[in-house]
Amino acid sequence: MLKAIRDIGELFGSVKLYDEVKANRVLVLEFDEKGEFVKTDLENFFEKGQEKYLYKKAKGSNPPTLTPTIILQRGEKKPDDKKSPVMRTLDNLEKVLNKIQFEKMARPTLDKKKLEEEIYRSTEIIPSKEKILLTIKIDGKYVGEIEDFIKALKKELEEEGRESRGMGICSVCLQEKEVSGDIAPFKFYTIDKPGYITGGFKKEIAFKNFPLCYECRDYIKIGREIIEKKLKFKIGGAITYYLIPEFILGRERVKKETLSILFNPDVRKMMLTREERKSLMNDEEEILDLISEEKDFITLNFLFLESELSAERILLLIQDVYPSRLRELFEAKRKVEKLFSSNGFSYTFNYYTIYKFFSKSDSTKKEPDLRKYFLEVLDKTFRGVKIDEKFLLNFLMKGIRDAIKKEEGYKNLIKDAFSVFVFVKLTTKEVDMEVKDVNSLEEFLENLPSLNTDLKKGLFLLGALTERLLRLQDQKNDRGNKPFLKKLKGLKMNENDLKGLLPEVRNKLEEYDKFRAGEMRLFNLTSEYFSKAPAVWNMSIEELNFYFSLGMGMFDKVAGYIYSKKEVSNEE
Repeated sequence: MLKAIRDIGELFGSVKLYDEVKANRVLVLEFDEKGEFVKTDLENFFEKGQEKYLYKKAKGSNPPTLTPTIILQRGEKKPDDKKSPVMRTLDNLEKVLNKIQFEKMARPTLDKKKLEEEIYRSTEIIPSKEKILLTIKIDGKYVGEIEDFIKALKKELEEEGRESRGMGICSVCLQEKEVSGDIAPFKFYTIDKPGYITGGFKKEIAFKNFPLCYECRDYIKIGREIIEKKLKFKIGGAITYYLIPEFILGRERVKKETLSILFNPDVRKMMLTREERKSLMNDEEEILDLISEEKDFITLNFLFLESELSAERILLLIQDVYPSRLRELFEAKRKVEKLFSSNGFSYTFNYYTIYKFFSKSDSTKKEPDLRKYFLEVLDKTFRGVKIDEKFLLNFLMKGIRDAIKKEEGYKNLIKDAFSVFVFVKLTTKEVDMEVKDVNSLEEFLENLPSLNTDLKKGLFLLGALTERLLRLQDQKNDRGNKPFLKKLKGLKMNENDLKGLLPEVRNKLEEYDKFRAGEMRLFNLTSEYFSKAPAVWNMSIEELNFYFSLGMGMFDKVAGYIYSKKEVSNEE
């Protein structure tokens, strides 16, 4: 992965002394040629021309930058605080200036109390949500135009990682150079913990664990900036991932159009508005459908990275995804959507559909606590690795049961659960399916993935017949009261419960004078499938209720085969 990021930095970027930063405004503290404070000046921030500010993040937070350009901390001083946020920012500014050896410019004199008042006065009308970059000018020159600052920054960067430095083979470019074990641009690697250090806590030899040369450090930093700016996406607005392309045979073998989609935002925007979109991740900016058209001269790495204060943690890294694999995923998506679309309704499936079942163990929780399980499903479906069915059904049934408790909206939730089940089976090669037009209910059942036994088909049809009764009760009780739902025991029915449910559903339908030709056909076909099933069903509670609930969610499809169009219309 780091080699791919380095290549992106070298091919599509250039080495810069400064780091890019985002802000709404720039507050400039102006000093004269003698270093005396003159005034403050508030400027608009522009992304282009950032070199004049020479913003450069430090590895630590005391101070947070290597130059006197820093994000201004704002807000009023709290009762328990010794200093205001502005004063703390000025303290950091002072620490940076004290490290600089001034040779051609006068050292600025910081009257911090006076500057604090000036800053508050200058920014009092600016909304607190706006981000302000604080910097200085000396004798009319910005930080990036002053040789003393440039020289000091270059020296600081050359000295980075000096406690763990030596000659060795760089782990990225594989060349023998001066390397360090303490200059990694990503914060998921550190040498201040025993687990990362070769030879205990001896930093001077820690570079042997992860030797990185300074040229690769610079290119990886640039590559990361490009990826964060141009190749950062989300799954349904919930989980962020970075798309890291790798050019197997060099970028010259990759179509120019593909390179533009990856690295030219203007061309990408035009392509996204022009093309008929197919989304795998439920993101308006997603480009996977466009990349899937490329030949296998490129692979994609999907990096899920979590940042916590000054640390970073890799949640998931999916490597070496070829465009041909993306096409397989999109084909599975197409089949699922076709299966669940009907009567002018176009069903949409993507990975956010899966996320609904793998986000929170309790809907009242503020933060998602099941994310690791979602990432496991994501990883295995991308790589085509079989997922334990018991594991999958536990999550799907929890979502279905929660929806059943609310009584409303469970039909769509069950449909989503079934679509997730089918998509997983298709992408892991456990089933093969071609959605085709069928003329009978029996053919429809034969075409449904995983309904491969008479028992499963019987449970499915029992669920459909039960849903027919529930909708009838909903109509007769002014929409909202379905007494028969209590008979389903929160979808935790066992074998005996389900065997006894069939005659109960029939009796209720007869009470309502609705056990007619369509219902009779469903009843008879269910009984026929059950008669062919083994005497002992030998299925778990989760499996029994899953296939039963699928019939409830797919009743509209079933109805199309047992009722006339007029009857279906009347029942809706």
